[in-house]
Parts: sequence; C-alpha cells; structure tokens
Amino acid sequence: MKTSFKHKDKKFSLGPFIKAPHAEIIEACGYSGFDFVVLDMEHTPLTVDKLYPLICVSQLRDIEAVVRIPSNVECYFKWCLDQGVRYIQVPHIQSVEDAKNAIKNMFFFPIGERGLCRFVRDAEFSNLEKDKYLEKANKMNNLILQIEGEKGVACFDELLELDNVTYLFIGPYDLSQSLGVPGDIWNEKVVNHIKEMISKATAKDKKIGIFTDTSDGIEFWANLGVEMIQYGSDLNIFMAGAKRITSKF
Repeated sequence: MKTSFKHKDKKFSLGPFIKAPHAEIIEACGYSGFDFVVLDMEHTPLTVDKLYPLICVSQLRDIEAVVRIPSNVECYFKWCLDQGVRYIQVPHIQSVEDAKNAIKNMFFFPIGERGLCRFVRDAEFSNLEKDKYLEKANKMNNLILQIEGEKGVACFDELLELDNVTYLFIGPYDLSQSLGVPGDIWNEKVVNHIKEMISKATAKDKKIGIFTDTSDGIEFWANLGVEMIQYGSDLNIFMAGAKRITSKF
C-alpha cells in the first residue's frame, strides 16, 4: 500500500473539494486543519497550467493536494505528475481495463508506462539523478480510483484485487443517478450499495474514500471505517458560514 494522508489523532482524513482554485484558498485550508484538498479539474474550469502555484502552496502549508483529473487520459496524468502532484483521482472507473489504464499512466516501469522526462519539476528539473527520480516517483505517487456507477460497482470485486491503488473512492451523487434516484444520496438503495463495498474493502484490507456534504455524513461514514472523506467544497463551506452570519440580522 502506498503512503496515506496524515491522520493526526483521527481515524480518517478530511478535506474539501476546491472549486475556487486560488493559492489563498489552499493556504487557508492548511491553516484550518484539513488533511488535504481536492483540486477539481473535472467540474471546474481549472486547467493544468494553473496548478503550479496551488501545488507549491499546498507543500508550503503541509496540506496534501489531490488532483481529480477530467478523464482517464494519458496527458492529464503526465501534466499533473510532472508538476509534482502525488495523488491523482480518476473519475468514472467502469471496468478493470479502466483501472489498468490508470495504473499504466500513473507509474514508471516496471509498474506502468508513464511518460518519462527528467527535466520537469517532479525531477527537480534534472537535479535528481535518474534512478533516484524513478524510484521516488513510483514509491510516492498514489492512485485514487473513483467508482460512481453500476458498472463500477459490478466490477468492484475485481478492482479490490489490483495492486498499486491507494484508495477506492465512492462517488455517491453519480451512483445515485446510475441507480435511478438522482441526487438522493441517502436513498436506501444507494447507501446499501456503498455499505456493501465498504464491507468488501475492509475484508480485503483496502482503503476506501467517499464524498459527503454534511457533518452528519462525515460521522456516518467514518463510523463505518471510511478512511478518506472528501467534503463539500470551499464555496459550500464559505456559504454555510456566511448564511450563519446573515441569518442573524
């Protein structure tokens, strides 16, 4: 198993999605005590050329940066990893072939076939010796596979057998849509599917992640053994705080 987020005194790690991708937001999340942030390239207009300062400030404030790429395509892995991103989250994993493609693009030989360039930030712009760079990258990089539909659920047992996957992440909103109850993430049908996946992962000693947008959801999933909880978003948190203030006047 690869490295995991720092857990402090908790049994799980907690971090928000970033929908307003600015360095100040990342720094504030670090000061606030979150374990990680999720830089979302799937559902925001964040482009790879805007990642550099966000990655730098996350390292400055000792808060891990997960990048959710838009799709399971080689160039997104390359562009992010070459900047020094350590956690890549891949949406819409629907088959073992999808997962193996992600592994191939995530790691150098002998694990995968990640495009190799020594003159990038991840290699300290060639300051690192080649062998040390290859060893460091394969050791430190972490892959998160996002299961969020019936096809992903159907192959979940096979996904559990794969090596070089740090977290299997469950996306409840798209899963609810796939199950015919769009947006109803606490529908019994959705919750039962998720509970079954958590149980299977626990039996295999595999790490599970999930999304929630309520504090009750954090507690609910943490009590079931989920180790990584991605929460709401920076803007969601801001609006909740703002509404608590404005509602008093």
